Amino acid sequence: MNDRQEKIYKILNKQGNASIEQLKREIFASEATLRRDLTQMEQEGLLIRTWGGAVLTSNINSDPPLFVRSNANVNAKNAIARIAIDFLQDNMTIFLASGTTVTKLAKFFYKYENLTIITNGLDTVAALNNHLSAKIIIPGGELYENYDLIGTLTESTIEQFNADLFFFSCSGITAEGFSSVDMIRLNIIKKMKKNSAKTILLADTSKVGKKYTYRGFGFEDIDYVVMEAKPNDMALRKALGKKLITTKSF
Repeated sequence: MNDRQEKIYKILNKQGNASIEQLKREIFASEATLRRDLTQMEQEGLLIRTWGGAVLTSNINSDPPLFVRSNANVNAKNAIARIAIDFLQDNMTIFLASGTTVTKLAKFFYKYENLTIITNGLDTVAALNNHLSAKIIIPGGELYENYDLIGTLTESTIEQFNADLFFFSCSGITAEGFSSVDMIRLNIIKKMKKNSAKTILLADTSKVGKKYTYRGFGFEDIDYVVMEAKPNDMALRKALGKKLITTKSF
């Protein structure tokens, strides 16, 4: 997706639809260029062409593109990362599932020495590239949506390691548990969780109350859930109890 197409997506994500005339005014591109962009984006399932414009694809079981997720709720994700980083200690082995909140966390790993980090997220690897003292292990596999590795090879590699901590994020969270839009990524999460001493879910409050197709494991199998603030959902707060962490006081 080029810069122009990212701008188109952001406009559609904000208002749901847009005309060619509006896009011409806001993006400063020709009508022919915009029509080519819209055609390509429709082929990728990001939008639906209409007479004179486009509407955003509405699909509860698909995530927005990575650039959208990376730029959404940034302050909340950074706050979560600053809280969650205090779980770490020197000399730990850590599983990191792919995800934009986990990538924010990885940027703080420079504070610790002699870490071994196993991650299938290529963006997470990039965030770790200044942490020269860490051993970074990338399980091989199939490149998925250009930013993480998945499949049986990835899963079989993960099974060869034990970790002190496992950090992951989710698509939605309710009092019934967390859920995902993607079974492929959920399979990786389950493999990492199985071989981890402690499992920590990172979830900003924008995900509260959202339930998606693929159900994860229950809160009884999660040690902590880190959020930037206490959710307004009282049922969720009750379900989490002392597992809910919103400050550095743990």
